[in-house]
Formats: sequence, C-alpha cells, structure tokens
Amino acid sequence: MTAAYQKILYLSRPVSKRYPMAVERRAKQFAPFAALKGFEETVREKEAIYEPKRILPEEKQNELDMKLKILRPGIKVRAEYYQESRKYPGMGQYHTADGVIESYAPMTCLWIGDSEIKIRDLYDLSGDCFEILETPC
Repeated sequence: MTAAYQKILYLSRPVSKRYPMAVERRAKQFAPFAALKGFEETVREKEAIYEPKRILPEEKQNELDMKLKILRPGIKVRAEYYQESRKYPGMGQYHTADGVIESYAPMTCLWIGDSEIKIRDLYDLSGDCFEILETPC
C-alpha cells in the first residue's frame, strides 16, 4: 500500500493562495448557533409588562365617541389602544399608533399604517383634527 502513495507521501503541504481568515471573522461564523433555542424570546416575553384593560370613564367614553364621528380616511391621528396577549388571556399591553388613517369602519376597525385597531380596544385619539372639540366654549 505504501508503494501506491510513495510519490505523494513526502511532498510538502500545499499552501493556499487565499489569505487566512482573521480570528474575529472566524468566530462570527459560529455566532448563529444557540445552545438554548427560544431562550432569548422567552426572556423578552417575561420582560414585557402586561396589565388588564382599563375601564374608560363615562366622560372619556363620550369624548371618544365624538372623536370617532369626525374620523375619515386621510386624517392624521395618534391612537392609543389595548392589545390583548395571546399567551395571557385578560392581560395585554397599551400601544400607540401614529399616522394617516388608511381605512375606517365606524363600528369595527380603524387602520393606521400596518396597525389594525378594533374600536372596542381604543383608549384615546389625538390629533390636529380634534382641536375643535378640545377648545372650551
């Protein structure tokens, strides 16, 4: 068997024409490996603060109803709304959406950019178009 490999047995080791990879870059190729899959997401979920939905006082509910009557597609608003957690029923988070109203279905939904907001989950609406309502008579 040695006779078959006699020609190449004592040749010098081939040297690559490429430059060797830097140690920092070599370490990066293993970075996507995670020993605990899903651990990062679980930690982030636990850091999120969930709260129950706030009950709107009668006065604020009436104000919100008046603001909803003014809404039209194309108006720029800021909406604060409640989004219930899928994982923890009865608990959720309050979010804010800024932008132009894309579409509006008076009894069901309001679309601002990518956000679909259910009317029943609205907590507050603000914007320049509501200045008429906020000025005292």
